[in-house]
Amino acid sequence: MKALRTWWAAQPGNLRGIILVGISGVLFSALNIATYYPAQELNSYMMAFCRYLFGAVFLLHVFYRHGLIRPFHTHKIGTHALRGAFHSAGMQLWFVALPLITLADLTALGFTGPIFVTIGAALFLREDVRLRRWAAVVVGFIGAMIIIRPGFEVITLGAICALASTPLFSASNLMAKSLSTTDRADTIVIYQSAFIVLFAAPFAILHWQPLTWTHVGWFLLAGFFGTAGHLIMQRGYQVAEISALQPIGFLSLIWNTLFGFLLFAQKPGVWTFVGAAVIFASALYISHREAVRRAQVRSADAKGPPAP
Repeated sequence: MKALRTWWAAQPGNLRGIILVGISGVLFSALNIATYYPAQELNSYMMAFCRYLFGAVFLLHVFYRHGLIRPFHTHKIGTHALRGAFHSAGMQLWFVALPLITLADLTALGFTGPIFVTIGAALFLREDVRLRRWAAVVVGFIGAMIIIRPGFEVITLGAICALASTPLFSASNLMAKSLSTTDRADTIVIYQSAFIVLFAAPFAILHWQPLTWTHVGWFLLAGFFGTAGHLIMQRGYQVAEISALQPIGFLSLIWNTLFGFLLFAQKPGVWTFVGAAVIFASALYISHREAVRRAQVRSADAKGPPAP
């Protein structure tokens, strides 16, 4: 075990991040399976609330190891709250989509995340987005349309909700990446769970449905997979550049397609994979251009202001 820890510590940060985020992708795919079954019977408000309420059980070990106060230590409570609001809204939409479309379609549409991040950076952060990145945004949306195929297929509520949830999750992930520079991984996940339960509770109470012990079992399983996935993903964010982690996300399409086929007899069409490839290529290029932009900013900062 000591030799393994020594080897792990000696690896480059980006490699460790890729491995950690890759593992979290498998756990999130398992989470999809665990939530798929109760989503057939419960509404999205109940799903979001119970998913994180039962997931909190698997955060108790953090308080056992570090006490009741230390895990809550942060100077950015407002950012945590805002992130919780975005993630809660995204979860509501995502759980509407889950029982209505295949896991492959749900995953593929999720690849549009970097596209929405680019649009948000231009509209709200006044970032100078050049022509090549706008072209990549257009290509990404073409990929989404290839999957949805308006005019050739009926656009389902599931596809609309899956696409609408993506910018919300993207905003949440960007805030999580920002928080990872100052807060512990378990602190970020604890606040995420707490605020999502808080924001989802009023809607769940208004639309309450009775739970069976089978539901409870699935939610406990989902809580384990989801909490472990978020903790591991946050540690990946802390050691690697987000642009280096982007390509590993494509593996989630493989896992979700495989699980959907083996467990639920879901057979996504060829257009799902064509559209996913187009979206992924667009997202990868956007991430590459963002990495180039950050490198240029760092280089300019290192040179300092011009001499008088």
